[in-house]
Amino acid sequence: MWFDQHVHMEHGPYTPTEYPVEWLEQFLEAGHSRHVMGLGIVEHGYRFTESQGLLPGEWSARRCLYPLRGYTEFLDRVRGRYPIAVGLEMDYVPGAEEGIRNYLQRYSWDFVLGSVHFLDEFGLDVGEMKDEYVRRDPEDIWSLYYHYSIQAVESGLFQAITHPDLPKIYGFPKPSDSMLIPWYRQFIEALADNHVALEINTAGLRRPVKEIYPHPKLLEEAAKVHLPVTLASDAHEPENVGRFFDEARQLARECGVDKVSAFTANGIQTMSLG
Repeated sequence: MWFDQHVHMEHGPYTPTEYPVEWLEQFLEAGHSRHVMGLGIVEHGYRFTESQGLLPGEWSARRCLYPLRGYTEFLDRVRGRYPIAVGLEMDYVPGAEEGIRNYLQRYSWDFVLGSVHFLDEFGLDVGEMKDEYVRRDPEDIWSLYYHYSIQAVESGLFQAITHPDLPKIYGFPKPSDSMLIPWYRQFIEALADNHVALEINTAGLRRPVKEIYPHPKLLEEAAKVHLPVTLASDAHEPENVGRFFDEARQLARECGVDKVSAFTANGIQTMSLG
């Protein structure tokens, strides 16, 4: 039985001011069919009005639409009733640490996922911005991405870092291994030093790149230092809960990872990959 640490409910029959419990139950039922024992429910932090100004650019500003209390009131209703942990996926933005910290203190989360989705105003997974991958030097993109990711780890704001090689999402050319592997090592060293987990995220298999996040070479570096790793589908619909977890576990074992961790409502749990 597994725990899916990264599940969004933002698609389907709800608004972030009114969450039907039946919609949560559909996610749980889909998970049970894949031997998922519990879910880490997260919402994107930028969707709430209280996050206004914490992310750069117009794209994010247009999406700060809902009061946070709609989400937290829902979480209060379901905490303890269902096998879930309640959390938030929060973007890391250099220079905004204090504002992010104050924002996160508005609710008692079981865990917070840290993500680097933006390099300044460039949204790495925003389809309307993907031409930036052609206009920019790949080494500049990936260097800045890991520089920001290390800062996110060192900020002390997050329990895990999500989809840890996100710039590969559209399959554009990457820098050479000789350039990336030193960044992988610095990133993993920062995670280990700060006791922050690494996410194995299967959503990449649903994206144009058709690869799990992270790359095996990054995961091998994590295994060398016995870094805690989590399993995550990044599902936004019930049918994707726990999807491709068999492939994720196989990749983890091949890279030397022998167990996975979960941030649950009852603390951290560890499961052997067998």
